[in-house]
Amino acid sequence: MPLKPLRKDLIDSFLLSMATRDIFLPPENLEEYSLNLQKDLEIIALLEETRYLNGHPPVPKCGNIDLAWEFSQDPAHHHRFINMLCVTPLVFLTILDLIEDHDIFKNDTNLGQTPVEQQLAVTLFRMGRYGNGASVKDIAHAAGCSEAEKEAEKEWMDNYLGFRGSWRDGWVMYDGTIVVLYRKPGKNGDVYYTRKANYGLNVQIGNTPSNL
Repeated sequence: MPLKPLRKDLIDSFLLSMATRDIFLPPENLEEYSLNLQKDLEIIALLEETRYLNGHPPVPKCGNIDLAWEFSQDPAHHHRFINMLCVTPLVFLTILDLIEDHDIFKNDTNLGQTPVEQQLAVTLFRMGRYGNGASVKDIAHAAGCSEAEKEAEKEWMDNYLGFRGSWRDGWVMYDGTIVVLYRKPGKNGDVYYTRKANYGLNVQIGNTPSNL
């Protein structure tokens, strides 16, 4: 049985409250009845016209792009700045100097733009990645852990296997592919329909210590 839409549920509840009110607290005269009816109709219209009935509280966000500014302060960390934004701090400042006065970064509204250096940093960060952008260093920055911890895990894998090989870069990794079927299965065929507009089986391969 399909669930009742929230809007329908709210309107039904309000109609029930109207009926209950009029039974136990009936209006004393026609004028009061007319005022109550007008308010009730306005509330029902508001419920019908309101696009979002559930609250949309702001989602807390805490980015780590500001780490780049910390890395730029010390030459010993410049390689980390380059890893994040794919340019040296000097090149970053040069580009910023060339673009920060452009009209695209100005508007006449009350809503100010994000600082130009922040927009440039985000653009460079995005342009320097592909796929999921899940390099070891990126994950370390996002998770707040050290890069050395990841290397220690790889060394553990080398010791576990007894030799140094490519397993160290792929353990605890899962990947998948779709095996296309010749035609739609006769039983529950719709569940085999894939995002690639064919019928298939999703095969997942996991590389964990238990299956090495």
